[in-house]
Amino acid sequence: MARKQYHFPVTDSPFWLHVEMQVQKWGAITLLFIVVAGLCGLFSQGWLSAQTASSSDRKLTVQYDRYGRLQSDIDMQVTASATLNSRTVFTLGGDFMHDFEIRTLQPQPEKMYSQNGELVLEYARPHADQPFTVWLGLTPRGVGRSEQKIVLNGATTVAVKQFIWP
Repeated sequence: MARKQYHFPVTDSPFWLHVEMQVQKWGAITLLFIVVAGLCGLFSQGWLSAQTASSSDRKLTVQYDRYGRLQSDIDMQVTASATLNSRTVFTLGGDFMHDFEIRTLQPQPEKMYSQNGELVLEYARPHADQPFTVWLGLTPRGVGRSEQKIVLNGATTVAVKQFIWP
C-alpha cells in the first residue's frame, strides 16, 4: 500500500516564525506594562496621578489628579489656610473655563460669576480661624494638556498642570 503524500499550500519559514515569536513576547511584556501603569494611575486616578500643589506662602493648597480621561470625573480640592479674613475668594483661571465642566461644587458659594474668562467663587467663612476647603467634581471637555491658575483673594496663586487622555 502506498503512502499518500500531502502538499500543504503554505510552507513554514523559520525567519517569520521567529519574528512572530518575538512580537508575541514583546507584545505581552508591553501589554503587562500598560496594565500595571493603568492600575498605578498613569491614565487616571491613582498613585502616579495624585498631586498636591501649594503656594509659596502655604496659604493655598490644591489636591488634584495630574492625569485624567476624557468624559471621566476628576476630583479637585482647593484649601485655603486659616486666616483673619471673614471672606474667601477663589479665582479659577488659565484653561479652566475652556477645558473643564463643573459637575459638583461643595459647598455652594454665595456668589459665582465669570470675569475675563475666569470663574470667581466668593464665600463667607463661618470659621475664619480654620482651613476652608472647596470640593470640585470636574469633567474634561477635550484631550491634551491643560494649565490652570487658582488664585486666593487676588494674591496667592497656585499653578496646576494636567494631561487628559482620550
